[in-house]
Order: sequence, then C-alpha cells, then structure tokens
Amino acid sequence: MDELDIKILKLLEGNGRLSHEEIGKLLHISRPSVHQRVSKLEKSGVIKGYRGIVDWSKLDQKIKVMISVKVVSQSFREAADQIIGIEIPGVSILECQRMAGEWCMLLKVRVASPEQLTLLLDEILRIPDIRETSTTFILSTIYEDGIRGI
Repeated sequence: MDELDIKILKLLEGNGRLSHEEIGKLLHISRPSVHQRVSKLEKSGVIKGYRGIVDWSKLDQKIKVMISVKVVSQSFREAADQIIGIEIPGVSILECQRMAGEWCMLLKVRVASPEQLTLLLDEILRIPDIRETSTTFILSTIYEDGIRGI
C-alpha cells in the first residue's frame, strides 16, 4: 500500500459511490489504474464493503445516545452478543465497541423516544453479566463516518 492507495481510500470513505473514472480525474491517474488498485484493496480486505449513510433526522429514530456498559464476567463476547441481539421496535444498535478503562463497552444507539431507550436499558440490565450502564444523549454531530456536519 502506498500514498496513492491511501488517497483512494480517503476518497471512497468520503463517498463510496465515486466511480473509478471520477477517482482517476481527482488523483490524475487512469481509470484502469484506479480499478486495479481498488480491486487489490477489496481482495486484501482493506475495503470491507460499501454502505449508504442514513440521514436519521428523516426517520423516526431521531434520538442518538451513547451507552457505556460495565461487564462483570470474563465472557465479554457473550454479553456483547446478547446486547446486539436485543430487538425492540424503534431501536437500532449501530455500534458496539470494546473499551479499555472503567467502562467495558460503548454502544451507539438510535431510538425514537425516551420510552424506547428505557426499554433497551431495562433489557441490557437483565443480562446477568451486566453490572451498570451510563447513558449520554448526543445533541448534535460535528463529524461522523468521515463526513462533517451530519
């Protein structure tokens, strides 16, 4: 991987729908060269996939929170799997990160209402290995997923 690959990755991270032609024009290299590099990055697993970026303000799940979770046992993966498996209408668990420090896990969650958040927290706290949670409401997002002002 070289500097040109990094530039291609940054462009794709900002807009995964850029064509090889557009990337080539932006970086002043040929489309076949971009195609070859992107294919190599995909085959090596550096590019894991492409996804759409959702404008959650247009959906019902307008409330975004970060939930810190303390896990008391050594079976972190099992507790994480149980949390990720929780299904409540109007609730989306977007991320689950393992953390170092006081809190073991950090969840990024979208909910439609405070009541649904309460249901989610109740379900999380029913898991035997979970000791405690702390929830932070996000007021606005400055930078996320490589995009400013989401």
